[in-house]
Amino acid sequence: MKKFICGPAVMTCEPATIATIAAVAATVGAGVSAYSQYEAGQTQKKAGEYNAEIGRQKAQDTLQRGAIDAANKRTQARKVAAAQAEGAAMSGVALDSGTPLALLTETAGLGELDAMRIRNNAFREAYGYKAQSELDIYQGKAAGRAGTLNAGGTFLSGAASGASSYYGIINAKAA
Repeated sequence: MKKFICGPAVMTCEPATIATIAAVAATVGAGVSAYSQYEAGQTQKKAGEYNAEIGRQKAQDTLQRGAIDAANKRTQARKVAAAQAEGAAMSGVALDSGTPLALLTETAGLGELDAMRIRNNAFREAYGYKAQSELDIYQGKAAGRAGTLNAGGTFLSGAASGASSYYGIINAKAA
């Protein structure tokens, strides 16, 4: 039996006992580290899912705002056309032909063009949010898988290290 100094006390331990303690400590440490890696991956996965949901909400909000802004632009264009028609009518100009008709038609066309541009910009912005949401989901899943794989690798490595320590001490005793 060998004596090992453990702090101020002198303990007598069999090499097999020390080997077992070292192996268990290495395995438990690996287990704790593996669990930590797994949880970190799951947390990143949940963060990706949360970010994706926020992105989907932003996309929906953008589309709704785009529709409202486009409707407001159409209303504004109608008001401008109505003011132009009123001014022309008060001047005694006929509105059903010539320059006044062309002016009213152009005002309506430009108003619709602006409304379509607003709507199109909203669609593009919403598409960006949706694309980012999909990327967030993908990255979250990848982080979750990586956490699981890293945890497994850490645990196996720690268990192998513990077993190696155990057999190293046992084999040293036998020699």
